[in-house]
Amino acid sequence: MSEEYNDNLFFDNRNRQWDLITGLSPALTLFVTRSSYQLSGGYSFTAEMYDRNTRLNNALEHQNFVASGLYRAMPGLTLTASDAYTLDRSTNRLATQGFATGRQESWSNTFAPGLTWQMTPLTSLNLGATYSILRFKGAGAEGVGTGAGTGTGSGMDSDTYGFSTTLGHVLTPRLTGLIGYGFTYLDVRGEESSRTHTPTLGGSYRFTPSLTGTVSGGPAITELGRQTIMSPAGTASLVQLLRTGSASVQYTRAVSAAGGLGGTTDSQSASGTLTLSTWQRGLLIVVNPVYSIAESVSSRQTDRIDVKSITLTLGVTYQLARYVSLFGGYTLFQQRTGTTSSSGQADADQNRVRFGLQFGYPINFD
Repeated sequence: MSEEYNDNLFFDNRNRQWDLITGLSPALTLFVTRSSYQLSGGYSFTAEMYDRNTRLNNALEHQNFVASGLYRAMPGLTLTASDAYTLDRSTNRLATQGFATGRQESWSNTFAPGLTWQMTPLTSLNLGATYSILRFKGAGAEGVGTGAGTGTGSGMDSDTYGFSTTLGHVLTPRLTGLIGYGFTYLDVRGEESSRTHTPTLGGSYRFTPSLTGTVSGGPAITELGRQTIMSPAGTASLVQLLRTGSASVQYTRAVSAAGGLGGTTDSQSASGTLTLSTWQRGLLIVVNPVYSIAESVSSRQTDRIDVKSITLTLGVTYQLARYVSLFGGYTLFQQRTGTTSSSGQADADQNRVRFGLQFGYPINFD
């Protein structure tokens, strides 16, 4: 059970509308753990009641389904698969880039099989594939009476097919060398599809028993129409284990679709995560800032994309009793569209404050 304050329901600074939202979120999760395999899955939905904009009341406002599996086929060979489905009307919650295209019923699904093979004690091979779907429904009744027609968004449907492989070899007790290759095929409705090849080279280094850094990069070679565009791509991360939790920073640059804005874009994301799980008994604190940029890879693209967003999330959970927890959180979202963009998206500043109670009970099947 939760209560939320949202000061910009429709992600449009020209027509800011606030509301108080009461939510009820039933959830069911399942975990199966055996020596050779592990399975997990869960489904939840949220029914919301709006205090001011009562026409937005919906029994299935948000829906989430997640499933994952792991199978140890033989010593050194592990197969994995995962699937994640989300339905929401806040479009910035769907895509990994976190860009918004207004308030609009939309859904995403990502299926990701994988394989890890420990070829020798010092050499391992990782293979992975992804298929991601983004869908945005057309204008509906939510936009009626909102002023300036900002009740719905204009997100662009897209399909993303990806494949990646990474070969790692332990060079020293602290240093592991990495070589890899990635392929991405983007199919955005109404635009030319693109194919991106990304060979990478990098390594992982353990500075101390609790501090590890990883960096990997190379050229992203994108075929778009009759053009071939080359841009830098790569990832970097630093993870520090703490006595009270963990802290990490990440940076990613790749060619991808900019969420519902569509288009083949050069996307960059810098983020950090601070998790305090053992600072105080029963208390969990998570802080997660994310800064994202997306720009069209070519100046010849019909629909130019130039967008930046900042998302800051603070979450706190405190266990009141064995099966009862009190939670609260704050989310700041800010998005700006550059002067070279032709997406027509409005600037958005949004603050969300949420708190509530969570009740749960485990059922064992031993």
